[in-house]
Amino acid sequence: MKLKMLIMALSAFLVSAAHAAPKITLASSAPNTGINKVFVETFVSELKTGAPDLKVEVFMDSQLGAERELIDLVRIGETTIQMGVIHSSQYYPELDATLVPYLFQTYDGVKRFLAGPIGKKMGEALKAKGNAVVLGYYYQGARWTTTRGRSFSTVDELKGVKIRMPKIPLWISIWSGLGATIAPMPSKEVFSAMQAGVIDAQENMLSNIWGRRIHEVSQYLVATKHQQSYITVMINQDFWKGLSDAQRAAVQAAVDKGTAAADAEASKVNEKIVADIQAAGVKLVTPAPAFRKAALPIVEKAARDILAPGVWEAAVEAAGGAAN
Repeated sequence: MKLKMLIMALSAFLVSAAHAAPKITLASSAPNTGINKVFVETFVSELKTGAPDLKVEVFMDSQLGAERELIDLVRIGETTIQMGVIHSSQYYPELDATLVPYLFQTYDGVKRFLAGPIGKKMGEALKAKGNAVVLGYYYQGARWTTTRGRSFSTVDELKGVKIRMPKIPLWISIWSGLGATIAPMPSKEVFSAMQAGVIDAQENMLSNIWGRRIHEVSQYLVATKHQQSYITVMINQDFWKGLSDAQRAAVQAAVDKGTAAADAEASKVNEKIVADIQAAGVKLVTPAPAFRKAALPIVEKAARDILAPGVWEAAVEAAGGAAN
């Protein structure tokens, strides 16, 4: 009798476990501040309402590793949702013209490119190579540069500046072509490298500059605004397929609400960050208008060397015309 009851209890447990709601692990190397916080809090809140059976664990600011490690974790299904920016340089650098500095001067142009045929190919490449599905994008604002010891406002003044770059070949090619000395390193090492004088400069989204306290080891905030940066929200493809239709709809709706909320707050949040960084004693430097003009020939050559045929032209069209 006891054995029968034990078997029945075990069977009930196994049935319950088989139907237990899957857990979502959301991970990112981005700090949980500013625009990122707006997205995460909105997403979690909306999902709690739309699919209360889906539980979410959030790990931000490289708690589970640097971004390349997180890309691998979501690919193999160790994490569920990844929020990042450099996956395209790993899986489809020949398609992603949104990484090209100074090409897109507005986020509207970036959105047109992502919604077009090349953007759709990027999504398919992520599925095939990264085992992940794009759920959405949200705007981070333009990427700025901070420096220590020296600054620059012209291309000539950039020569010899040792600047940290993520390991994105296109960016390394362009910035070295402009005369800078490149020091690739993970984002979590930037603060100590700036503090120790190992590097003179770094470029980043304002939310990262503030959230990672990089302004504390910088003397100048340079308004290069060289790229319209956005976060891609992706989900492990196997996990996505395993959800019910209702669960998928709830996750997508929560992401849509989160990205819309982040986009709406981006300008206001970034304006406040710039003001806060200046209030902390960092000097604002605005490069001469000639900086972009001098950079564009180098940018175009480096981009065409990497991008697949037709991608540059599609990007220029989405950006609103000739890159000049």
